[in-house]
Amino acid sequence: MSDPRQVTYGYEELASRIEEIVGERPSRSSLRAAPAQARRAESTLTKPRLTVGMPAPLPSVSRTAPAAFDADEVERWLADHPRLAWNRAVGEARLALDQGVDLELVITRALGSGLSWRTITTLLVEHDGLARSTAGVHKRYRHLATPAD
Repeated sequence: MSDPRQVTYGYEELASRIEEIVGERPSRSSLRAAPAQARRAESTLTKPRLTVGMPAPLPSVSRTAPAAFDADEVERWLADHPRLAWNRAVGEARLALDQGVDLELVITRALGSGLSWRTITTLLVEHDGLARSTAGVHKRYRHLATPAD
């Protein structure tokens, strides 16, 4: 657990906190690349990156000073990390499939939770072992998607 008196995190502390909360440790290079990644279009094909929405480092006092991140900002970001919501949505869809909930209802809920067609296809294949393509699942169930999906 982090020290409550700590005001900033360096890359090592930031990586440790992400691992503690999300369950996966980002590489130092992915932390450094986060500002550039944030400028790219958000991918809907896979789970959210560990660094999506990550707070920017505080302004540096010199060119050679190590990066520092406001600890309170990092903790606020981690509390609502997109990967946590994604993990919950995947878990709920798996459980619903295992419990025999109507397939269309499972897909509707999964889409509403922000899961991609690719992720939904993977869940369906894992559940019943039937070969499916993402395009095929989309074509068969696209009527369940809202216009934004």
